[in-house]
Amino acid sequence: MGAILSFDDFHFQVRTTGLPYQDGNEWVYECYVVDGSQASYIPGEFLLPGRQVSRIGSAYEEYSDEADIINYQTPFKMRNHLQNLRLTYDITGDAYSTVLTIALTDPETGKKSYLWSDYQYWKALREWKKREETALLFAKSNRLADGTYINKGTNGRPVPTMSGLFEQISPANIRYYTTLTAELFEDYLFDLCYNVLGTNERRFVALTGEMGIREFDRILKEKVASFNLTDNIFVSGSGQNLTLGGQFTTYNMTNGITLSLKRCPMFDNMELFRQLHPLTGKPLMSYTFLFVNISNFDGQANIVKVCRKGREFVQWYTGGSVAPNGYANSINTLRSNSRDGYQVHFLGEVGIMVRNPLSCGILYCDAEDTEISNDGMFTVGA
Repeated sequence: MGAILSFDDFHFQVRTTGLPYQDGNEWVYECYVVDGSQASYIPGEFLLPGRQVSRIGSAYEEYSDEADIINYQTPFKMRNHLQNLRLTYDITGDAYSTVLTIALTDPETGKKSYLWSDYQYWKALREWKKREETALLFAKSNRLADGTYINKGTNGRPVPTMSGLFEQISPANIRYYTTLTAELFEDYLFDLCYNVLGTNERRFVALTGEMGIREFDRILKEKVASFNLTDNIFVSGSGQNLTLGGQFTTYNMTNGITLSLKRCPMFDNMELFRQLHPLTGKPLMSYTFLFVNISNFDGQANIVKVCRKGREFVQWYTGGSVAPNGYANSINTLRSNSRDGYQVHFLGEVGIMVRNPLSCGILYCDAEDTEISNDGMFTVGA
């Protein structure tokens, strides 16, 4: 009661009065034109099915006990699931004592080691982080609408997979391009900013590959070429030691929007991404731009890595003739198996969360319409 509503054209406004009543499956609200003039009316085009109204305030008489209300709702609710990652590697009894020709340096302690077992441990850690990063970005959820899972493991329990960062991006913010321009970036990020209005945070980071960084630098240099610059920032040195160079990685746009580029080496992995650009032969993924809003919403980061407490990275070994701390030299030594060596196991229960998926987006390079003629010229379809 008493709410002031506006139609698609805000010049046309009405005030509700009385309590709504039900008519069949619909609710009816009695409304009067705000200005109260008998000559005023609401155009029929704003009263058609599917049209919308907006509450712009309320108005009440003096000494009234009525008041407008606030409706609490959320436009969507997403559920994700943590995913169990595991990795195992073996060290034989002989490999445990094998000496490397080149010493390895521990980046944390600075100590050097010539042991093969230390090298194998370092390789396993590196591979673990690569696989974890791949899952956090590209994993696809197998959770059904009713919360169950079809996939089962060998012990009969469900095998849940999480939604990676790419899958959590709102489909409305996924677009394709054939020709990259500075104006395309501006228009695209303006659209994303409509989903974060009121936050005063418009800082975006775009993850991309080598080719994406090169294309970004190219379009900004083309934009700069139209300016009358007097700075010699691209040329340094003197005499016979001149240096020509410089690369754009940040673009400060109008309305306070800032875009910074970060290279994601995974986008250039030709073993993982085998669809190649028909002109350059580089992975199409290398031309992809994954826009993530790194702002804070209500004091909380927008992109968050999630893990179960104490289970982000669990590691242990099963020992045979040897353990990470040495060989067994007594019959009183208890080990878990009779192998001449030991196994190391890694386990992690992790996931990733985007608090506001509407503030992130993806630009894919669409090269399917690219045609190459016999003379080497090419055309790109719209």
